[in-house]
Amino acid sequence: MIDTILFYLHHALTLLWGVLLSAAFCEVRFNKRNLFIVSSIFAICAFTQVAALIFSGGVEQTVWQLYPLIVHLPLLVLLCLIFKKRIITASASISLAYLCCQPSKWFGLLVESFVHSSTVVWCVKIIVALIVGIVTLRYLAAYISKIFNKDTRSVLIFCSIPLIYYMFDYVVGIYTDLWVSHYRLAAEFLSFALCISFMLFCTVYYKEYEKRMEAEHKEEIIKIAVEQQAKEVETIKKSNLETSLLRHDMRLLLGNLSLCIEQDDKEQALKTISGFVKQVESASLHRYCKNDTINYILANFQSRCKEQEIDFLITIEVEDLPVDEILFSSIISNALENAVNAQEGLPVTERFIKLMLKNSGDKLLLSVKNPFDKTPVIIDGIPITHQKGHGYGTQSIRYMTEKLGGKYQFSLKDNMFILRVVL
Repeated sequence: MIDTILFYLHHALTLLWGVLLSAAFCEVRFNKRNLFIVSSIFAICAFTQVAALIFSGGVEQTVWQLYPLIVHLPLLVLLCLIFKKRIITASASISLAYLCCQPSKWFGLLVESFVHSSTVVWCVKIIVALIVGIVTLRYLAAYISKIFNKDTRSVLIFCSIPLIYYMFDYVVGIYTDLWVSHYRLAAEFLSFALCISFMLFCTVYYKEYEKRMEAEHKEEIIKIAVEQQAKEVETIKKSNLETSLLRHDMRLLLGNLSLCIEQDDKEQALKTISGFVKQVESASLHRYCKNDTINYILANFQSRCKEQEIDFLITIEVEDLPVDEILFSSIISNALENAVNAQEGLPVTERFIKLMLKNSGDKLLLSVKNPFDKTPVIIDGIPITHQKGHGYGTQSIRYMTEKLGGKYQFSLKDNMFILRVVL
């Protein structure tokens, strides 16, 4: 009698958790209205089981065989109609909820192998069902529901394992006796199906990861382009200001020259002209090549190096860029930024950056050399740092170079950090 009560209690509890978890995995919010609806669905599913048991003359095996039709199908239809969920989302949620009911079965079998008391076994099954249901509903369902509400392809990959197990359990355990007959083909099928599902999952996950990284890098490129344009605007403003000052100084110069001519002071006139020429040269934007973006970048870092007392040695043997301007400007900007940052702790007399940019045939060669304060760690050809906020520059150089179909090399030689890029 007690075993019968425990049996039906466990069955009712399993059904309740199955309905609740299916709704939770579909991202149904449990407010008063939805709780009433979910409770009604539970009541409908319970009624259909009782009706099936009565019409089958009390044959439980018939009820289990009809279970997908009298419980899961109505649950699927109601989730789609009432809560407006997609069929794939509702199917994934129901199959995963079904899988969550299996720990109770397994622990029951485990206890049964040690304790030959059906009462104890049913008590263990009920306790495990309660624990699994509460933990899943409270801590896991919110995350799983986000996955099951993604695009159809992602949902199919994530729900492949519970769906495979659902079909496997019914085929070999309920509709046939393949499992209890120790049929090896049935036993090996589950591991085979899980292997295929896992491989597909890894493939899709990696592709999604690549897409996300591609989007992040595109965002980074846009950010770099905007920052570079802001620097260019600032450089132009500075140049315009200096030009305005020069126009003002020009009036003073002409006045001084006029006075020198009146006094026949040739030496002072030449000295005044020479000083003004130097002032003009320092104010003008140096053109390293025909590409304005590269000129602005180099002018900006030339100014920064002057402020930080770093010798900036530039060798440019290229007229124009044969590659994408924005991507290449990201490479050279990150390279120079890393070179400047690497020398913060060095004495002023040891600070310098050597930049070389030239054409070699149809290739574009970039080389940046600089000393460093702390020896970089290079793993698999990439400098690695564990400092928060650092390391993005080298990753960006690597990505942009690969995007342009080129090759890169980070190396250390004679206390020098060397970056070489071939595009």
